[in-house]
Amino acid sequence: MHYKFSYPELFDGVEKPDFQKLSGNLVLYGAGFQGLLAAHLLKRDGVEILCFADRDVRKQNTLYYGILVISPEEMKEKYPDAAVMATPYVLAPAVKYLKEELCYKTVITPFSLFMDFDSEGFDDLKELPSWYIPETLDYNVDKFMQKCVNIEAGKSLFAVDLSVTERCTLKCRNCASFMPAYENPADFVYEDVINDISEIIKSRKFDQILIEGGELFLWKPLPKLLDFLCEREEVMQIIPITNGTVVPNEALLATMCHPKVLVRISDYGEYTKTEQLTELFKRRNIKYKLQKQKWYQHPVFSKERKSASELKEIKTSCCKLQKEGDKFAMDGMLFLCPIQANLHRLGVFKSKPGEYIDLRNPDKEELQMQIEDFMQKSKPVELCLHCNGRGYMGMEVPVAEQLERGEEIRFCFE
Repeated sequence: MHYKFSYPELFDGVEKPDFQKLSGNLVLYGAGFQGLLAAHLLKRDGVEILCFADRDVRKQNTLYYGILVISPEEMKEKYPDAAVMATPYVLAPAVKYLKEELCYKTVITPFSLFMDFDSEGFDDLKELPSWYIPETLDYNVDKFMQKCVNIEAGKSLFAVDLSVTERCTLKCRNCASFMPAYENPADFVYEDVINDISEIIKSRKFDQILIEGGELFLWKPLPKLLDFLCEREEVMQIIPITNGTVVPNEALLATMCHPKVLVRISDYGEYTKTEQLTELFKRRNIKYKLQKQKWYQHPVFSKERKSASELKEIKTSCCKLQKEGDKFAMDGMLFLCPIQANLHRLGVFKSKPGEYIDLRNPDKEELQMQIEDFMQKSKPVELCLHCNGRGYMGMEVPVAEQLERGEEIRFCFE
């Protein structure tokens, strides 16, 4: 597969590292997917890599792609003057750690390495993670390159999850959005959705807009929304998310052929029509990503507010507090995350004004200032002081396990 980043102009003026000069003095920080791809491309070009470094103790003192993985502390002790290439998916904190805590003078990203390459041989590597599907290489590299834009070019790229319906085809016990808790699930009004998203994207560059539900394909105006977003220059990529239980109609298939659209099929095992959908999308030249699933038990909410040290620990396992510029929009309101949004709408935990943005504020000038400030920062809200983190540190549970008849979603406050 040949990969080429679609927006190279975003890196105009950014100096590209000379990897041949760095050969023999280069460390890769992050023994993960992006690190593996970087190592593969560098080795192919004859660039010598000293080692990998990773904070995960399970990876330390092992070989990854034939290269020794050591701790960051050992890296600093052995190679204090090396150039360090940061490759973790959570890129900004990694760069900050290397520069401010380990005090490395030369910290780079693989943006120029990933800008335009042939992946020959990569898909056959034994080190590839189980979730990786070759057809999604461009999606995964795109996502990482957009993070590089923020670091290397200092340009803000935003992302937003847009909920358009509470209706779903399933009643999952551990639904991350608590959809089965809605007694009378609603479809949001198309005109309201358009007005809301128009305010959010105004004069901002979005690397992606995710559209979700409920089950997204139940929302009839979706083709019109996709057409609208595809025409907006501010939007680089649109990702409709489906649980794969509904086969899209002809009107929807036609709109999903646009090059900006990448359909994400959440793999719910027996419930997902994986083979039918993937064959259909291939036949219609619709880009898609089959998302392998790991599900975790619902967060436990504490009745007492967490201490500052406890909140700091929660931040390390919360995917939303680690990101700036990635927010959740639902029926006229912009929230930090879907847990906050849905608990607010369900009346389980009401957020205070200022902890979310009212997208239907008639004072448009004030609204734009509020959106800008909210998108640029990821400040904890009151719910964060009671939540154990929207991350991947909890107890793993079966994917899409269904509620029994008469059973309800339980909100655990201890």
